[in-house]
Amino acid sequence: MSNQVGIDVGGTYTDAVFIHDGHIQYTAKVPTRSENIVETLVDAFDTLKIEDETSINQITVSTTLVTNAILQDRLPPVELLLFSGNGMKADAFPWPVSYRELSGEIDFRGREIEPPDQREWERLQTFALSEEPAHVAIVGKFSHRNSLHEEQLANYLRQRNPSLRLALGHEWGKANFYRRSLTTYLNLGVSDLYNQFALQLQTAITARNIKAPIAILKADGGVLPLAKIRPIDSIYSGPAASVLAALTQAETTASSIIVDIGGTTTDMGLVLSGVPLLSSKGAQIGPFSTLVRTLAVRSIPVGGDSVIRATDQGFRLESYRLGPAYCLGGNVPTPTDAMRYLGLISYGNEQLAEEGLASLLPSDRRTPQFFYELATAVIDTMVERIAEAVDSLKREWQEEPAYKVWEVLHPHETQAFHTLVSGGGARGITAALGKRLRTPVQLGNFPEVSNALGSAMARPTFDCTLQLDTYMKRYRVEETGEQGQWTGSLRPYLEVEKFLDGLVQQQATRYEIEIQDVEKEPFDFFPIVKGYKTVGQIVRGAAHQRPGVIGRVHV
Repeated sequence: MSNQVGIDVGGTYTDAVFIHDGHIQYTAKVPTRSENIVETLVDAFDTLKIEDETSINQITVSTTLVTNAILQDRLPPVELLLFSGNGMKADAFPWPVSYRELSGEIDFRGREIEPPDQREWERLQTFALSEEPAHVAIVGKFSHRNSLHEEQLANYLRQRNPSLRLALGHEWGKANFYRRSLTTYLNLGVSDLYNQFALQLQTAITARNIKAPIAILKADGGVLPLAKIRPIDSIYSGPAASVLAALTQAETTASSIIVDIGGTTTDMGLVLSGVPLLSSKGAQIGPFSTLVRTLAVRSIPVGGDSVIRATDQGFRLESYRLGPAYCLGGNVPTPTDAMRYLGLISYGNEQLAEEGLASLLPSDRRTPQFFYELATAVIDTMVERIAEAVDSLKREWQEEPAYKVWEVLHPHETQAFHTLVSGGGARGITAALGKRLRTPVQLGNFPEVSNALGSAMARPTFDCTLQLDTYMKRYRVEETGEQGQWTGSLRPYLEVEKFLDGLVQQQATRYEIEIQDVEKEPFDFFPIVKGYKTVGQIVRGAAHQRPGVIGRVHV
């Protein structure tokens, strides 16, 4: 028997589901107490009322913790040290953080051109060498080809201050210096917050005598064990969970736009013939461009708890929330109050909803007719914001390479995708959204806990991309930053395939995951020629396990 628990720790509510052999047995929705995550999780399990918690096989969690910390600028100071070398200058990029450049250069093949100047290191007088704890990120332009300078500086700094929290850019493995620098910076900046959350999560689970492994949902729609995930990989896990929830309910070959309407934000994503669309670039979060692999998802600041303010022209729908809706005991009117007044939802106090709407109207217009017109206008405004974002994203998605490939492979499939709506505010606007989009709109099953459902049913994703230079006798793995010496032949064929297979198994063991249905890309071989003679090859090969779900949910 299979028993999964999915938990979505949102900024407003924490949702949970218990699934037994593909059937949802219990659901829970409790307020998130950000100051006490342990009690929030205990409340969620109490509400689920699982008879035998020791029978749980897997617990998967999605969370907005890291995303919110970055967007709300709640990171500790991080010193960013760059070996930027020659070529394009570092100041040509729009850095959202300060940095310090150091001398020393590695070229694009991984060869040392100029050694670092240790006299610069001796003159480093920064908070990084004195504060407790201090965070230092070290990134070289071509450190993904050769991490020598990063390692040398890290060793030097550790000798000066053993308590330093250090992060090295080569561990992100890809070529984009700007994105790699910011990714390294962010991952280090959120590490303390994430580690505290992980400890609280483990404490809450252990306190209930649950032995099941805990996994975290990543931005790419895959899961990894709690202790193995890099904190920054958990951004956008909420939108990813919404997409996965759709996969558990829709036809395996269906193409859909996913719209998840929460209290604070609305998340969107795209599924093409049963496969979530992956972004070709790394995730963008606030002003930060990253290398975090992500589904093509987006969040917009409009939700069921968005504040409504009275204006001279009528009202304005704000992009933030100030607690729950008026009909649920809050202090300000929201779209949820409009939904409750119109009878589109059944929860909340109808009289309070009317009082909330009344606060937006002059005293001489507080009549049923004006209440109805105001509530309808609020719903229309919310729907218009969401529809405009969907239309904009459709244009962006069409530029994704994976989308273009799908168009070639499915020339006869209609581009008028169905829209699957979920989230706490879904029931109240499904009809209005369908009318505005002029496409079929379907309310998902268990829409109020869809993110928890998607988390529970997610499977691990896996990527292992080998880059090999047989002339330099060096290899690297993009996803882990692993670097090493190549001892094989200068022109390998079957040899390199076996080598990649070995790396895949090592990586799966390291991450403590089981991989199935691994897809392999054909190897690319580029000859290295000197003096009219082939002296080696540049080889690239990759293996992937794509995002998906472990099964279907039966209603």
